[in-house]
Amino acid sequence: MLNLAMDTSGPVCSVAVCEDESLLYEARAVNKLTHSVSLMPMVEEALDKSGKALADVGLLTVVVGPGSFTGVRIGVAAAQGMARGLGILCVPVNALEAMAASVFLPDTVVCPIRDARAGQVYGAAFINGQRLFPDVAMKLDEYLEKVSEYGKWFYFLGDGMGVSRNGIISKLGDRAMFAPSHLVLPGAAPAALIGYEKRHSAVEPGQLLPLYLRAPQAERLRNQKDGRA
Repeated sequence: MLNLAMDTSGPVCSVAVCEDESLLYEARAVNKLTHSVSLMPMVEEALDKSGKALADVGLLTVVVGPGSFTGVRIGVAAAQGMARGLGILCVPVNALEAMAASVFLPDTVVCPIRDARAGQVYGAAFINGQRLFPDVAMKLDEYLEKVSEYGKWFYFLGDGMGVSRNGIISKLGDRAMFAPSHLVLPGAAPAALIGYEKRHSAVEPGQLLPLYLRAPQAERLRNQKDGRA
């Protein structure tokens, strides 16, 4: 089965093509273009370089968040449109799970984090491939307090790592390890493999929904103005 995977949920716009569990192509773009501009040309190039056509795609995998509100919507909308046109199903993949799947360090707590702004992170934690708790959106100190209960060694990756590095070191010291620069922002390949594993739980395009851990900033500001929590 040819599986086309897309991730526009963070700073990287990425596309991957897999034939069952075999990776045929992956590209990551970090540039000044918006994901809405980059995505479809990247999809076309991915299929062309793989020697495939859009009509060959039998499954669409898309990272649905948590992450950038706009970025997530771009990926979900693109997947819905293509899936409807092709008459195929979609697999939604959690961004933090995909990030964690890009690395395996035995007996080490893998901590994928996204910068949620306002001193917060979107985060989760995994050990030996197993999730330790549901996704959270919380202050960095609170997140670190939570993950510190689960192990001795901690490996951080994701776009939240840079802005949080000093705080992480202050809290965890030499128990914290950090992904090297070329591995901080994984591409769509891990998501593609997760999508293939979960292909039997694929959904219709209309059932593909973004995963948000909190309301958009405009909605939060409106609620504050109206005196709502």
